[in-house]
Amino acid sequence: MVLQYVYFGIALVGILIFLFIMKKLFAWLKTKVNRLEYNIFFGSAKFSQFFRFITPRRERHILTFLLRLVRISMTITFLVFYLPFLFSLMPQTKEYADIVLGYIKKPLFFLYDGLVSFIPNLFFILVIFFVTKYLLKFLKYVTTELEREAVRLDGFHADWARPTFNLLRVFIVAFALIIVFPYIPGSDSPAFKGLSIFFGVLFSLGSTSAISNIVAGVVITYMRPFKVGDRVEIGNTIGDVTERSLLVTRIRTIKNLDVTIPNSSILGNHIINFTKNAAEDVGIILHTSVTIGYDVPSNDVIKALIAGAKKTAMILETPTPFVFVKNLDDFYVNYEINVYTKNPEKSALIYSMLHENIKNELHTAGIEILSPHYHAVRDGNVLTVPPENMPEGYVQPGFKFESKR
Repeated sequence: MVLQYVYFGIALVGILIFLFIMKKLFAWLKTKVNRLEYNIFFGSAKFSQFFRFITPRRERHILTFLLRLVRISMTITFLVFYLPFLFSLMPQTKEYADIVLGYIKKPLFFLYDGLVSFIPNLFFILVIFFVTKYLLKFLKYVTTELEREAVRLDGFHADWARPTFNLLRVFIVAFALIIVFPYIPGSDSPAFKGLSIFFGVLFSLGSTSAISNIVAGVVITYMRPFKVGDRVEIGNTIGDVTERSLLVTRIRTIKNLDVTIPNSSILGNHIINFTKNAAEDVGIILHTSVTIGYDVPSNDVIKALIAGAKKTAMILETPTPFVFVKNLDDFYVNYEINVYTKNPEKSALIYSMLHENIKNELHTAGIEILSPHYHAVRDGNVLTVPPENMPEGYVQPGFKFESKR
């Protein structure tokens, strides 16, 4: 009996020695952590991407917390296994030690049995994982070749390759998860099923607008109304497309503002692409109007407008600019000058230079840019037609006054 008490005392001293060693060891490790002058996480490229938001000071705090967590875990694990052994040395507590050991063994044996029975399912999951992984790698390789146009498929455009791969990847991963799901431990338990239903309902209720944007994004992708870099007009927004995703499209306006437009809104609006025909055809037509009085010959106005257009930079010489007599309004004629350009992204600058050159050419030709309005008393006004069109022998009438007595 005395010997058992001696063993109990030695085992009790062992606990104190273990706690003392743990305290000294982790105090030394904490000192080392506090003296760190470089980033452990940033030493690796993968860790630097994951911990890019962590400053060196916060990094030391994270390491200190991890050390404390490891110390507590090791202490609890030691006591869980050591205390039943300690109590088993005394006859008075041996029965309770066996009970505690039974409590510890039961979950351990359960985990062991579950792990052994899970091994066949694990191999099935690994096979599905590697098949999915290398299938996606093959599709990614094909996608890259299609984007580079090293491989061509009839009716399949190169800019469809990346979004098509993204869609196929989602479907393939989802299909793999559906196949693997029944082989996951606990997948048939009521708790697991209830959690799956809860997240399914939550996703369905909260993602209505997101799903509509994704569907619109897919439709827009295969409609090909624009690509990144194109100058477009969507609704009341004009600018260059900087990003296109399944959810939104981002446009940078001519005032250097970033506008984010949901894809569902784009699908419900008209889309004007200024870049497509400018690159693939003779160019797009820019046009502007000017109004001149009826007393100025149309040929003089048209010559001045064309001369001003030809002096404008970034306007094509062929096809040549042309003028429409757009309207014969009540007091003036509306002339529309049309020019071709392959630089629609600089249309604001082109319009500015075009207006300046038109103004200078009209002034040089002695044509006043005027939109006259008349209050005519026909008994005493000269005809407002060009001089060469005046009737022969025309004399400007005078005013006639009648007095009433």
